[in-house]
Amino acid sequence: MKVGASRLEDRLAPWEPPYRSRGEAQVGRLLDRYGIPFFYEHPTVLHDRGRQRVWHPDFTLPTYARLIVEYAGMPERPEYMAGVRHKKQAYAANGLAAVFLYPGDLRGRDWPQRALTKIAHYGPIPSSSHRGPMRYPAMSAAPRQACRRPPYCRSRGYRR
Repeated sequence: MKVGASRLEDRLAPWEPPYRSRGEAQVGRLLDRYGIPFFYEHPTVLHDRGRQRVWHPDFTLPTYARLIVEYAGMPERPEYMAGVRHKKQAYAANGLAAVFLYPGDLRGRDWPQRALTKIAHYGPIPSSSHRGPMRYPAMSAAPRQACRRPPYCRSRGYRR
């Protein structure tokens, strides 16, 4: 933790997984703030296009019946949105519940409530007020080693 750092990202960086984008970091911090345990890019086996494949969803919430939360950060690109539609179909075909958040969902003063409302369909959201001050902000349920990206993955966008 950089004690004199002015940006929140710089102060939290040592304690959080290596997120691929600012949007993913924003969602991860929201889940932490509300005490919702999650695994970041947890390997998940899916039956896709006639084969068994290992996917790495952005967030898997074990206490919400393994709900998957995906951040779709480039809705203006048609080829990217084709991939998002394919993900939705694959998750549904495998019986996995999935919530997709877009950049518009993470804007405005009430964005946390809007994002949590989408997740609340799958289980109760704990109140952040009863938890008191967080001693370790931005810690996921997975140990730090399990949150690391495989070396063959490339980070797009978000850099520290």
